[in-house]
Amino acid sequence: MTFEILDKDLAGRIGRLITKAGVIETPALFPVINPIKQVLPLGEIKNVGFNQVITNAYLLKRHYGDLVKDIGIHRFLNWDGPIMTDSGAYQLLMYGKVDVSPSEILKYEVDIGTDIGVILDIPTQWGRPKDAVFLEIEETLRRARSALTKLKLWDPEHRMLIVGPVQGGDKFDILSYSASKMGELDFDIYAVGSPTTLLEEYDFSTVIRMVATVKARLPPGKPIHLFGAGHPLILPFAVAMGVDLFDSASYVLYARDDRIILRDRTVRLSELRVDRIPCNCPVCRRYSVKELMSMSKPERERLIALHNLHVLWEELQEIRARIREGTLWEYLEEKAGGDARVKSALLALRRGLKALLNVIPDESGRVRAMHITSMESLGRPEVVRHAERLFNNYEPPRGCVAIVLPGEYLDRPYARDSLISWLINELSARNLLSKVHVVINNPVLGPIPYEISEIYPLSQHEYPQPIPRYLRFYSLYLLRRYLDVLVRRGFMDLIIITVGDYESRIKSIIDRLGPLKSSVILRASSKDELYSLMTWVINVVENIKC
Repeated sequence: MTFEILDKDLAGRIGRLITKAGVIETPALFPVINPIKQVLPLGEIKNVGFNQVITNAYLLKRHYGDLVKDIGIHRFLNWDGPIMTDSGAYQLLMYGKVDVSPSEILKYEVDIGTDIGVILDIPTQWGRPKDAVFLEIEETLRRARSALTKLKLWDPEHRMLIVGPVQGGDKFDILSYSASKMGELDFDIYAVGSPTTLLEEYDFSTVIRMVATVKARLPPGKPIHLFGAGHPLILPFAVAMGVDLFDSASYVLYARDDRIILRDRTVRLSELRVDRIPCNCPVCRRYSVKELMSMSKPERERLIALHNLHVLWEELQEIRARIREGTLWEYLEEKAGGDARVKSALLALRRGLKALLNVIPDESGRVRAMHITSMESLGRPEVVRHAERLFNNYEPPRGCVAIVLPGEYLDRPYARDSLISWLINELSARNLLSKVHVVINNPVLGPIPYEISEIYPLSQHEYPQPIPRYLRFYSLYLLRRYLDVLVRRGFMDLIIITVGDYESRIKSIIDRLGPLKSSVILRASSKDELYSLMTWVINVVENIKC
């Protein structure tokens, strides 16, 4: 087994990718190594915590040729951990051509001892006509099939893991086609290509849409790589969408311009109005902003690059911890709180995760409470899954009377609440239970039949007080849908107790249901008042004939 999944949250996972040079714990980032001029010594990269790097096989072949083949890439770079090599696609994107064939560079990757190789695909150029992109996708797929065939001869023991890049950019129909066709081929790793321009423009939402499109069409057990993503603002969102691997030269590219990567933003060194960078890495503990500014350009560039790598490493540790804790969604909401572009990524993630419910773990065994803190929280897979199960899987009991009670005044789990227990016992004692369906209208999650109220997350969730109106409106929307289901199943008598000033909205909901035998809307201002209404409610039910 090449890839072993150890833990999951949302579509994100912690895993172990096994290579011939060692194990990579995912999610993981491969710092890009320039084989011609490397600003940061590889020993310092290793000391930060990175055990894997990526470099360019095309540049190695062009500048060093057989030397790397003779001594091997690990000895050439003096690196004992896993090494991934790109095959020149970036140069093809930048300059329009490379002086090497797909077969030549693939054979070179095998010969130099690469641990993870990438085929020479044709990256999608932004703004390129759709018909041209489609032809390039077909050529990439042809190269992919050819590569797998040739590797059976060149690498019969399958020592080099091979990556199949999915191209198409923001041409989502072509991207979808590309992912489906690439997913039919047996690559060890699949990659999402061409997001660099979007990442430079902080267009995170389009990147997340691309990942969602690709993820939904690839084998769920294989790792996914996102090329060129190396900023703490995008990493957790991409992981939550199912990305396992990243590579980036951002740490050194930003350093060239004195740009400091922080967990929630990027700032130029000259723009900082503090004595020290707000960071606890070794660089920032040792040097002040003034000291960094006074250094020579090469030394400052090296130290900023080192700082940037530390920040990326810390971000990955935070993401892994959040996956283990099951709090990745909460972390995404924290990230999105102060940046509109990141908020857009969260909205795109909501839509993408809905299509991935089949690969997102069922949280029914969890004991930790789910926190609903904003409108975005309603996109959590647990919330979406509850609504889908309620309307698609749950079958209400037979009967004719629906009693809807306000969840605000009841203890969770609702099935164990003293009022609910008393009501069920009283209905049973009077032989009325067979015609009654008891529903609790949760102020956030909407209608919850009391029979299923102990299922996660219906009893294990928290929401802010006072309850925001937009959360109540969502619950009322679900209540309207559920009452419509009940009426179509023969529940023609409704007794609804509400809170606050929502009587008019409940009346509007009932008016849309069509003709009923009877409907009663009551308001309770406290739990005691709700208790006092129960005897009257039971008497009303007793007089209803089904």
